[in-house]
Amino acid sequence: MSLRPEKTNLAGNWSEKYTAEPHLAGHGLSLAEWTQEKFTEYGFTASIDTYDVYLSYPEDHALNLLENGSTVYSAPLKEDEIIDPTSHGDDLVPTFLGYAGNGNVTAEYIYANYGTIEDFRRLNASGVDISGKIAIVRYGRIFRGLKVKFAQDFGAVGVLIYSDPGDDFGITPANGFKQYPDGPARQESSVQRGSVQFLSIQPGDPTTPGYGSKKGAKRGDPFNSTPKIPVLPISYREIKPILARLNGFGKTLGHSWKGELPGYKYNVGPNPNYTLNLYSNQTFNITPIWNVYGEIQGLHKDEVIIVGNHRDAWIKGGAGDPNSGSAALLEVARGLYELQKSGWKPLRTIILASWDGEEYGLLGSTEFGETFSKLLQRNVVAYLNIDAAVTGTKLGLGASPVLNHVLRSAAELVPYPKGGSLYEHFQAESKDRILALGSGSDYTVFLDHLGIPSADLGFGGYRNDTLYHYHSNYDSYYWMTHFGDPGFVYHNTIAKYLGVVVLKLAEREVIDFRLNEYALKVSEYFDEAIAGIPESWLNQTAGIVEAAHDSNERFIKRATNGAYRVPQGYVASTRRSAGLHACHHRRRRTASERVFLHSEVTHARADLQRLIKASYLFDVAAEELQEDAENREFLHWWDRIKLHFRLVSYNKRLQYFERNFLDEAGLKDRSWFRHIVFAAGRYTGYAGQTLPGIREAIEDEDIDGLVGRIGVLRKTAKRVSYNLK
Repeated sequence: MSLRPEKTNLAGNWSEKYTAEPHLAGHGLSLAEWTQEKFTEYGFTASIDTYDVYLSYPEDHALNLLENGSTVYSAPLKEDEIIDPTSHGDDLVPTFLGYAGNGNVTAEYIYANYGTIEDFRRLNASGVDISGKIAIVRYGRIFRGLKVKFAQDFGAVGVLIYSDPGDDFGITPANGFKQYPDGPARQESSVQRGSVQFLSIQPGDPTTPGYGSKKGAKRGDPFNSTPKIPVLPISYREIKPILARLNGFGKTLGHSWKGELPGYKYNVGPNPNYTLNLYSNQTFNITPIWNVYGEIQGLHKDEVIIVGNHRDAWIKGGAGDPNSGSAALLEVARGLYELQKSGWKPLRTIILASWDGEEYGLLGSTEFGETFSKLLQRNVVAYLNIDAAVTGTKLGLGASPVLNHVLRSAAELVPYPKGGSLYEHFQAESKDRILALGSGSDYTVFLDHLGIPSADLGFGGYRNDTLYHYHSNYDSYYWMTHFGDPGFVYHNTIAKYLGVVVLKLAEREVIDFRLNEYALKVSEYFDEAIAGIPESWLNQTAGIVEAAHDSNERFIKRATNGAYRVPQGYVASTRRSAGLHACHHRRRRTASERVFLHSEVTHARADLQRLIKASYLFDVAAEELQEDAENREFLHWWDRIKLHFRLVSYNKRLQYFERNFLDEAGLKDRSWFRHIVFAAGRYTGYAGQTLPGIREAIEDEDIDGLVGRIGVLRKTAKRVSYNLK
């Protein structure tokens, strides 16, 4: 994959193809087959993998504003037809929210800001009765499905979600910007579709939690992770006459509750003279979806790099989300094909994955991960995700910290379109900050459930960029060619960058991970988490929470393919405060076991410092081993044999390092999330929450649970430190 400007950039061709027809999950078999054909054309062994999943499709909807029982306004609930070809035709996907409940409700309505749990709590504290009301919330801050969950939990009977101009970064008509397609501002009729699954509870098919949704799979109740109440998305133009009726009724709750919707003073309501009639009807059924895989087998068949992008979109277009990533994925395939034609064969196996069903709840990737969990944990080195690869010009990165070094070093080799290297751009505009991953895209099952190092990369919105119409008809090929990425320059850049990362991971003899950066980050996360502990707790004693220690150690041994284990006689935790006696057989707690929290915190810090030291020494030795591998022709034959076994030993510990940070039992009340360092925030959905078990125990004022979670972290740090020696 050349780093020189490509003689041909076909990303625009792929974008035009993917956005030319509707490809809602379960409705895109022709594009799945076309993707398989392209993978085959570019030298990959390609296949289609079918899953039968629970989906909903729109049938009918309506929204009417009633004054004393008489209709005074009916919302169109559709986007305008404009010059953009994707905005008209008889094959458009209606405005709807996947998995929203069916219902026909008439009720007073209130404004609930962003619909966070704090927002609903504040309404309650302000004397606003949410029960029996329709809640109107604006997009932003948290995942839309959690807005609905919290509204439902507080007794709302329906929800409307709209896009407020106040969240458009100043790119608004009020500031002199023309609306799309005449300018960069949001088209006032644009509507954000999406899923309202409770993503922080569990992703994937709601009826098959934790296991693959193959034909004949046992089905469960979907309502653990989907709502029962009706919900509709709506444009800011349609919501204006509805919210304006709340002016003067109810309190205004401060600047943080105010957007920039013209004619609305942001009173929370209700207005007893006005009600809403909200009607939503969807069809729910079991529907096939189609993942497509392309594989180049490497010399090391048991070391695999997976690169994934989802193919399905909420609308006919989807030029940004997801098909800018789809186009980049095919460009990577094309680049690897050029290498294959020269006789190249990768050291490690490379698999490209085109997922279906991501938009509803990461369905294709999650069902794949659950179906093949043991195989994936045994063989996969890393997962690289590219979703909305180009919706702006600012590079954003999120990753497991073991991948931070390779992401930075690869960016140094790729030119940024506006000058300098991609890494120089990233340093200047993102302050060299690689984010912790949460959820919201297909890396979730790999990192949070299987413990496979993952990264997510793409260009997002930036100052002076055109506003991106997320999940709207206006996320189109027309928008991309006229506003988003004319000439597909950033598509070309992200494809080059992704290709370099893939080659670095696939070709380096010692897997290009840095364990010390991970250890430093975990220590940093721990300090951040315990800063939330009330000072009064530190001198309190806590009861020991019994842990299934032996079971989890067996689980870790399987997940790491035996590369990490607690040797006989070695004590994973030498303190009774971790719930263990100083022996390796099954432990029992006693009712008298009490510990001081401050003592546990101190011991945990010491364990993490030992992990930092051990990982640093391991990284140094791994670099020396790489140098030996690069100069093996100068080694004595016997040293070459020893080099082989050293490479196997180091690479297995690198490959399985992240798996150590799993807990078989998972998080409290959301056991699908098994990673002890990274998870979707339970109150945010998209945003990552670090050391979630520890943070949630603090939030829940559960001192005993906090001690147990610190104990899990300590045992993990001790196990890893021992095995890195």
